[in-house]
Amino acid sequence: MNAPIVTLTTDWGTRDFFVALVKGRLCSLIPDVKIIDISHSQIWKDSAATIGIIRNGLTSFPDGSVHIVDVGCECKQADGKPLLKITTPLAVHWRGQYIICSERRLLEQSFDGDCDEVVELPLSRTAESYSFLANDMYCGVAQKIIAGTPLQQIGEACEPLRCRLQPPAQTDGDRLVAMVTSIDSYGNANLNITYREFESFRADRHFRVKIEWRVGSSDRFDDITGISKHYNDVRMGNVLLTVSSTGQLQIAINKGSAAQLIGLGFASKCHFIFES
Repeated sequence: MNAPIVTLTTDWGTRDFFVALVKGRLCSLIPDVKIIDISHSQIWKDSAATIGIIRNGLTSFPDGSVHIVDVGCECKQADGKPLLKITTPLAVHWRGQYIICSERRLLEQSFDGDCDEVVELPLSRTAESYSFLANDMYCGVAQKIIAGTPLQQIGEACEPLRCRLQPPAQTDGDRLVAMVTSIDSYGNANLNITYREFESFRADRHFRVKIEWRVGSSDRFDDITGISKHYNDVRMGNVLLTVSSTGQLQIAINKGSAAQLIGLGFASKCHFIFES
């Protein structure tokens, strides 16, 4: 039998003891567990990066894997007042994977369809602290999931997640408008259209690309006229259109950051103009 897998995607960093604390607890609770660090450098304000990890990275794991996503999690207790639920922890079953996360909207922006199951994880009012849910709650939930406990016995039924993905690229005759859905750590901008979708609409026509440098700006960059198979297909510092590892079209710069150098960000628009 393969070792159970638990992955960690967090904003904890690696300088403190947080990662070690959670890994030690997981090892104590789950015999032979294989713990995989996805990232500990996520930023809660940059949800697009975490969304990209959930949507594109977690689904590559074997079915039954458990993923702890702890980015921007916060629950507070006001003095003498009831618990203020800043976040509501959830456990989700999606495409064979189990995801434990406190941010409902983050998950809704990650999934491109309905989840198989979602439950809320109740917060005990007798707990001394909710300052570190990954250690105080999520490790125990992961243990139960791996042991085969159904989600409905771990949490409480709740409102289904609503898919909040960006709309698909807009097409109209000889024009196509795509939007940036995520920026990777190299500053490459992934668009909301796959290579196959693009080629189907393109139908062997020539095209050129106009890019909005910043949302709301009137500046443009428009000398991309083909799809590169490698970043080195263009000179260092030049902009290119290529295909990402997930099959999406991607705006990149050879040896540079498209996000920094031409100001691309989440929801920036790229205009494709086709010529017969």
